[in-house]
Amino acid sequence: MSDVNSALGPEMKSTGEVLGIGRTLNEALFKGLVSAGFDLNFVSHKNRNGVILSVSDKDKFEIVGLAKKLDDLGMKLYATKGTAEAIASLGIDVITLNKFGEDNSIIKTLESGTIRFVLITGRSDKDSVRDYIEIHRKCILQSVTCLTSLDTANAFADIIASRFNLGNTELVDINNLRTEKSKLNFAKMQGTGNDYIYFENLNGEIASPESLSITVCDRHYGIGGDGIVLIEKSEVADAKMRIFNKDGSEGKMAGNSIRCVGKYLYDNHYVNSELLTIETASGIKKLRLYIYGGQVHSVSVNMGKSELSPKKIPVLLDGEAVINRDATIGGKEYKITCVSVGNPHCVVFCDRVDAVDIDKVGPQFENNQLFPERINTEFIRVVNNSTLKMRVWERGNGETYACGTGACAAVVAAVENGYCKKGEDITVKLKGGDLIVNYTDDGVILTGNADLICEGSIVY
Repeated sequence: MSDVNSALGPEMKSTGEVLGIGRTLNEALFKGLVSAGFDLNFVSHKNRNGVILSVSDKDKFEIVGLAKKLDDLGMKLYATKGTAEAIASLGIDVITLNKFGEDNSIIKTLESGTIRFVLITGRSDKDSVRDYIEIHRKCILQSVTCLTSLDTANAFADIIASRFNLGNTELVDINNLRTEKSKLNFAKMQGTGNDYIYFENLNGEIASPESLSITVCDRHYGIGGDGIVLIEKSEVADAKMRIFNKDGSEGKMAGNSIRCVGKYLYDNHYVNSELLTIETASGIKKLRLYIYGGQVHSVSVNMGKSELSPKKIPVLLDGEAVINRDATIGGKEYKITCVSVGNPHCVVFCDRVDAVDIDKVGPQFENNQLFPERINTEFIRVVNNSTLKMRVWERGNGETYACGTGACAAVVAAVENGYCKKGEDITVKLKGGDLIVNYTDDGVILTGNADLICEGSIVY
């Protein structure tokens, strides 16, 4: 049968079509809606950020709350006249569309390819039902989700904001569900203002660090941090670290975090040497701890050799290296230098780093097609031949106070572009403080602080 909607919808809410189990309501909602056939892959549909809203008079009071959520998420709002007036009364930008029976503006907007979902609530009279059927049919043909209840639309907005996706939700075995929650001890630590939440995972108790990271890193509803770090057993080093960004994606290496891992291991008596090794997703790293009063106060890390080959970073440009190359990002021309120091980085030199609209430009770099694994981007001002000033946009995290691998990439780029000398200590000034980087033939050495902020426990 053609033109038939086979997806489960929200019209019948008590029939038990799907089950979503999560540690938070948003995670459970995400799983339930995905299981019901809803397409919630918002990342792959970033150009589809439009929403069409048309609600009955009795729902207009509630629609303003939903409209504010959607506006805060950067979505473009379209609405029929009465709904648009209610939304505009809150000071929210909205494009007014005529009702379906008046012209075809709703259909043209649906066919534009920019609409993410449609919300329609209304009366059950013959004309309203006919209009809904026609709009619903067009939504099916355009692969646009059509909703008929405000609570489901609110759930959609909450899920978008929560950043859950198929890669960062916990896979639950319903045949072996836990009967009670447990407590996880944590230490919140920072290196140059880059704050992460550290968990011991020596017995593998943390089965879904991706969803855990999203939950605990929220600065309003969780502990707050740039990500989480799991400290695990290693067969090839003193310990192993795994790092997860606050969007749940796993990183390969973090220069600020690994210093804090060294401090954690020494201060908690897992190691008693000032020299130790840590296994990471980008190889084994060597650390030197600097002790004062029986505790670690700073750490030097040999980050290994930097990588300039475009294929290994990766960046989709030819040649043996990408140094001071032209690139068009977000419709603007830049000179870029690309480096990997365990993570991929794109370095841009500019005169006024504080003037960069990093919230706009950062995502343009991160998600540009030149960078198949996304990219961390550093905006650098050369103060002198031994000092750099830096702002950083980290993939999966946004702008942060500091990035250890980013500071290393900045120094490598500065040397390769002739601004600094190889084999000398270079001070990199960031929002969170200073890092010292030395780019040598044997590797890149990163030195900086490692501080404990607090310790505690959470229910897991």
